[in-house]
Amino acid sequence: MPSGNAPTVRQRRIGSALRKARDHHNLTVATVARRFGRSQGWLSMVENGLQAIAPDELADLLDFYGIEDGPLRDSLLHLATHKPGKWVRERVGRISAAALDLASLEEDAAEIRNFEPSIVPGLLQIPDYTRKLIAVGPAKHPRNAKTLVDFRLSRQRVLSQPDPPRYMPIIAEAVLHNRVGGDPAILRAQIRKLSEVARLGHVDLRVLPSAASEHLWFGSPHLLISLRPPGQLTVSVIDRFAQSFFVEDENEVVAHEETFELLLSAALSRSASLKLIDEIASQS
Repeated sequence: MPSGNAPTVRQRRIGSALRKARDHHNLTVATVARRFGRSQGWLSMVENGLQAIAPDELADLLDFYGIEDGPLRDSLLHLATHKPGKWVRERVGRISAAALDLASLEEDAAEIRNFEPSIVPGLLQIPDYTRKLIAVGPAKHPRNAKTLVDFRLSRQRVLSQPDPPRYMPIIAEAVLHNRVGGDPAILRAQIRKLSEVARLGHVDLRVLPSAASEHLWFGSPHLLISLRPPGQLTVSVIDRFAQSFFVEDENEVVAHEETFELLLSAALSRSASLKLIDEIASQS
């Protein structure tokens, strides 16, 4: 039976790595399951991310596949050992599974890279900005809207936790001028927030200038989350129509990383980005 544990991205990421290791050794599910005294169904469920695996069993499988100490092994065991924070678990049933997955991955991230062409990234939004965005979305009931706003703002604690992830957001210059909700006061407060956060040592905020707007055609909103400890496990999260889609295929993730690097090459430097933000803040 599926474990029923949420979030499930952890299980899928472990499962895909185990399946890749088994394929590398040209072993069948039946052979490996027999070696470990488990059913084929159990191993198949683990490989498909539908069943949690205990850390000691995972360690045994990694030994069997010859995955020695190093970034990949450490990351997989970390995913199996560490559970989502209490604040995430408490929202099961009230927040979508995809949103819970995202918050869980952010908690475990060594690095978060983010591109947003039209809005301020969720981890940097002020409450009024978030409320205006949520108000035009599918959450029509005020109580649902409040739950979504509170959850998005709660995610921001990842940037102030001990040993926070390195955060590199790229935003299009137009984001600094878009009046969400039509209220210039909200935009002014939001830009001041960006200026404040951009000065944190672990934040590297970049602006894609209007002069490089041709890059926007291939840069849809997305996140790249590299999991702890820093190693070989990165998940790409694509936002479409207010929904998050997780990309775990390694070749696709590499393609998304290459896209991010292209956007980064066209963006202003950290200091030039901060200067532009401060200039706009002083004019508003």
